[in-house]
Amino acid sequence: MRVNSSYNGLVVPSLIWIAALAAAALGALLRGIDLGALWPLALIAAAPAVLTLLLTPILRKEWAQLLIMFAWLTLAIIACLTIGFIPMAILFLCAPAVSALFEKEKVVEALIMAAIIAGVIYYAGRMGRIPQSSLTETQLLWGKQAGLMATLGLIVSTLLGASLAPRNRPISSGPADSERVMNAIDGGVLRFDSNDNMIAANTQARELFGVPQGTAQVPLHAMISHDDDARSAISLLFASVRKSKEVRNLRLETRLNADHITYLDLQASPVEGDIVLHAKDVTAHEESLEAMRQTQAVTLKATDDKALFFAGVSHELRTPLNAIIGFSDMMRSRLFGPLPGKYAEYADLIHDSGQHMLDLIGDVLDMSKVEAGKYELNYNMFDASDVVRSTVKMIRPTADAAEVRLDINIQDDEQLLIDADRKAVRQILLNLLSNAIKFSPKGGAVHIGAKAVGDTLNLTVQDHGSGMTDDELAVLGTPYQQMSSAQKIEERGTGLGFTLVKSLTELHAGRFVVASQKDEGTTVDVFLPLSRDNP
Repeated sequence: MRVNSSYNGLVVPSLIWIAALAAAALGALLRGIDLGALWPLALIAAAPAVLTLLLTPILRKEWAQLLIMFAWLTLAIIACLTIGFIPMAILFLCAPAVSALFEKEKVVEALIMAAIIAGVIYYAGRMGRIPQSSLTETQLLWGKQAGLMATLGLIVSTLLGASLAPRNRPISSGPADSERVMNAIDGGVLRFDSNDNMIAANTQARELFGVPQGTAQVPLHAMISHDDDARSAISLLFASVRKSKEVRNLRLETRLNADHITYLDLQASPVEGDIVLHAKDVTAHEESLEAMRQTQAVTLKATDDKALFFAGVSHELRTPLNAIIGFSDMMRSRLFGPLPGKYAEYADLIHDSGQHMLDLIGDVLDMSKVEAGKYELNYNMFDASDVVRSTVKMIRPTADAAEVRLDINIQDDEQLLIDADRKAVRQILLNLLSNAIKFSPKGGAVHIGAKAVGDTLNLTVQDHGSGMTDDELAVLGTPYQQMSSAQKIEERGTGLGFTLVKSLTELHAGRFVVASQKDEGTTVDVFLPLSRDNP
C-alpha cells in the first residue's frame, strides 16, 4: 500500500477554523459582550483544529487520522449536548470533511460513525434523556454563530483541498480498515445493502449473530433463520428507514440460541443507499428490570393484602364497639333506673371513649379502602352550601364543648351546585373542622367558607390555633403522621385526618392547599371541580 507523502492540506482548514472562532470572539467583543464567559467555549471549539496542526507531521499514520476524526466527532457531540442538536448537528460533517483529505474509505467510515452518533443523540433528545443546557443565552448564541461560521469555512476549504489533491493519491484497503473502525464502536455494527444482505460487520456483531469472521454477503434471513418474528420485525424496520430516510429504533426480543431469550436495542440508519444497523445486547438490563418489576409486584401484593386485612379487622371491630356505645348510652339515659353518681360518670366515659374509638376506626377503615383502591365515589348533583351548613350543625356540639365559635361565610341565597360524592365532601369538611376545633384555644373561632371560583368549588377552613412549622407542613398528609402540637392535646387521633382529606380530594381530581404559621393558625383551601367534565 502506497502512502501519500504529505497531509499539509489540513493546515489551511485548521487555520480557517481557528480564524473563524477568533472573528466570532472579536465580533462579540465589539458588541460589548464579556469574553470571560466565552473563552472556555472557544478553547473547546479550537481543540480539534489545534490537535490537527500538532499531528500534521505524522498524519500518514492511521492512528493519528483516527484520533483527528474522533476529535471532530467529540466536538460535535459536545456541541449537540450543550448547545442544541439543531443547528449543531452540522458539526458532524466536520469529521467526513477532514477525512476527505485522507483516504476515500475514511470518508465512509467518518460518515457511518457520524450518522450513528447523531442518531443516538437525536433519539436521546426525543426521549428526554439529555439534560437542560447550563449555558447562558449569550454563550448559546455565540456558540451557534461561531460553530456554523467555522464549519462552513472548514467544509469549503477541505472540499477545495480535496479537489486540488493529486488524482493518483493511493487509498488503503477499504473493507479491512472500515471493519477496524467499526470495531471501535460499542455494540454490534452491521451494514446491509439494498437486498438486505450483510456486506460488513464488526467483531461484536459477528459474535452476536454467529457470523464467521471474514464472510460477507450474508442474507438477513440466514442470520436469523430460527426466528420468523424477529426477522420480519427487522425487515419492517429496514423498509421504514428506506421509506422515511430517517433513523429508526427497535427493541427486539429474540432467541439467538434455542436456550436463552436475547433482548436487542436496534438502531437503523440510512447511509448511501445502504442501512447501517447498530445492535446492542441489553439482555442483562432487561432481566434486571424484570426482576425489579416482579419484586414491585410482590411488594404491592403484600401491601394490598395488609390493607385489606386492616380493613377487615377494622370492620369487625365496629360491631362490638357499636354494642358498647349502645349499652353505655342506655345507662347514660337511665333507661332502667337511676345510677349511683360514680357509675353514671363511668357510663359517660365509656360512651365517649367508645365513640372516639369508633371514629378512629372509621378513619382507618376509610384510609384502608383508599390505599386498597376499594373506595368508590357515588357521584350526584347537590348544593354544597347545604352540606356545609349541615356539617357545621353536626360538629357544633363538639365546638361548644371546646368553647370554640364556628363562623360560616356563605351567602344565604347562594347555591353551589356540584357533581360529587356528598358523603366524601362531608367527610372532608368534618375532618378539617375536627382538626381546627381540636387545635383552637378556648374562646377561639373557626371560619368556614364556600364559594365558586370559575368551574371549581373552593372550601375554606381557617383557625387561629397552634399552627404548624415548615417541617410539619412538608410531611402533612403522610399517613399516621402526628404533628408536634398533637402531643399537647388530650384527644389523640390516628394522624389520618389530613391524609383522608388529601386522598378524598384527589379522588375527585381536586387539590388542597395548606397555609400555616406556628402559634398563629392554619388555613386549608380545598378545590373540587364542580363537574366531572372539568377535572
